[in-house]
Amino acid sequence: MRILVFSELFYPHGGGAELATWLYSKLLAKEGFKITVVTTRFPNEPQYELLDDKVEIFRVPMKMMFGTRYYTLANTSVLLGNFVNKLIKQSDIIYIPCGWYSVIPIAKIYRKPVVVHMHNYSIVCPTSLMYDFARHEVGSSSLKSFIIHEIVEKQRKAVSVAVSSLMNEFLGKHYNRLGSLADALIFVSHAQANLILSKAPHLKEKGHVIYNPIPEPPFIQAESKGIGYFGGKSFIKGFYVMIRALRYLRANNILVYLAMTSEKTQTVGSQREITINFLPKVNPADIMEKIAIVTIPSLCPEPSPYILIESMLYGKLIVASNLGGIPEIVTGVHHGVRLVKAGDYKEIADALNSFLALELEEVNEIALENRKFILQKFKNEETVKLFTSVLEKVL
Repeated sequence: MRILVFSELFYPHGGGAELATWLYSKLLAKEGFKITVVTTRFPNEPQYELLDDKVEIFRVPMKMMFGTRYYTLANTSVLLGNFVNKLIKQSDIIYIPCGWYSVIPIAKIYRKPVVVHMHNYSIVCPTSLMYDFARHEVGSSSLKSFIIHEIVEKQRKAVSVAVSSLMNEFLGKHYNRLGSLADALIFVSHAQANLILSKAPHLKEKGHVIYNPIPEPPFIQAESKGIGYFGGKSFIKGFYVMIRALRYLRANNILVYLAMTSEKTQTVGSQREITINFLPKVNPADIMEKIAIVTIPSLCPEPSPYILIESMLYGKLIVASNLGGIPEIVTGVHHGVRLVKAGDYKEIADALNSFLALELEEVNEIALENRKFILQKFKNEETVKLFTSVLEKVL
């Protein structure tokens, strides 16, 4: 079976969606599928690459217009070119793991089945976050919410805010609906599926829930009871909630690592000997020895955050928002996870304090159980089997 993947970004670019696409590509190729990926070409990258001698990657130059959300729409000419059209003709299935929905009408012209993988909420929410910035609650966004989103989350200037907000309001709602033309939709958690289907119940017959494949990071024993956060300065990821929570820590001599919060490493100390390290983007593995606890204080209902799964596989204790797909992932964990109300910085601090009160040896023992839990609950073989069954249904 020949699968043509259209992904705006491809690992190591991007985030969780791109990591999932990379893992799926390798796993499916291992099972004998012919995988071809079309993605954006960045400076100093080869136009063609063969991943693991099995996955073909074609990188095409794209003009970055209107921000990352709509630049694929602005580059529709790429899809109309002879090369990409030839790839579409030769494929059996078109697979769209993110939001390159402008591919769908062209695929339909050639009568190719389309599978869209929902790693966010873009099909029912133009910001893709399913968070109302005006009301500070989970839900669809108004124009006012779009404007706040661009100012607070994207930190854009006035002109950019006006243009982007209007595009979200008038273009985004219609462009994202192209995703509903797919023959199948894959959701990454039941929580995500339920939220999307509550807004678009007509998509129920096309929907399938398949948990993302898991990576294979090693167990890394903590050498100290440090605290890690990997959400950057994002309001929606809970950065400011995290900063407030740190003020209520009772323990002393605590090291805190906040990734993607500074262009270069900056260290700030406090009167209570809590040292905060503001870090650039880092490979989580590089600081896992220094931390015992990972916090995920998201305000939006993240469908299935990879940092949660990766951190548990590394062997870390978790403090996370009781929201989105997070509870679904950790249901059944006994002691190594604390779920808290989203936005409640005092509850986050209490959860952190309860873990910090443990001896380091006990911390590592409980964290090892976290790793075993993920390895037992999520099996890549089962994931590939379920994914393959969806492909067979649309053929």
